[in-house]
Amino acid sequence: MEANNGGESEILPEFRQFCLDFQQQLETSCQAIDWDRIFMTAFVTISLGLIMFAFLPYLQTQLVTNQFQHEIILNSLTISEFQASSAQVTGKCDVSLNITNLGDRSIYHETSVLSIFMDHELLWVTRTGDFFLDIGNNIMFNVSINKTTISVPASFVPTALLESQKLHKPLHFKLKYDGMLREGLAAWYEERSHIYMICGWVEMQFINETTLKGGPANCSLENY
Repeated sequence: MEANNGGESEILPEFRQFCLDFQQQLETSCQAIDWDRIFMTAFVTISLGLIMFAFLPYLQTQLVTNQFQHEIILNSLTISEFQASSAQVTGKCDVSLNITNLGDRSIYHETSVLSIFMDHELLWVTRTGDFFLDIGNNIMFNVSINKTTISVPASFVPTALLESQKLHKPLHFKLKYDGMLREGLAAWYEERSHIYMICGWVEMQFINETTLKGGPANCSLENY
């Protein structure tokens, strides 16, 4: 028993010394690390990541714009059988777009959504047909929305409508085209790209008691 106790008494100091040496080496290593540089590098990396994330929609827009270059002009917007009150708006819409493929790829527009706004109030929404546009080609793309009655919020007071009818002041409408496109008819493997187009503001005038007409107006690809 005494021999064992003697052995343990010799081991314990050596173990304590080992722990002290290890602690000193660890402290020395930590002191040698340039924590300021590490924190600064991490901060810069995170900042660059956030900036890239913020500009990602813009970069995607530039990429798709280079691939699929369009010239889009609103030839005319006609709203017939038009009636309005503080509770609802009724009318039939006819839209004519002139679309030219200026890029170096044939493009296929899939079914999209066309929205028509008066000022900032959404009035009509419809799905459009799909179409194919070869390199350098031009198409007259016509969309019609059957006579529809739309409920409007109480905040929508059609004072501008009455002034436009009586005083011949223009009304301001906006069109939004939201859809998908890809390269060519046969390129089913191609990844689809989102296209978002805005036409407006379009100044429209009453040409008779129930018909508004406006255009032409330029359209812009806002984002993808």
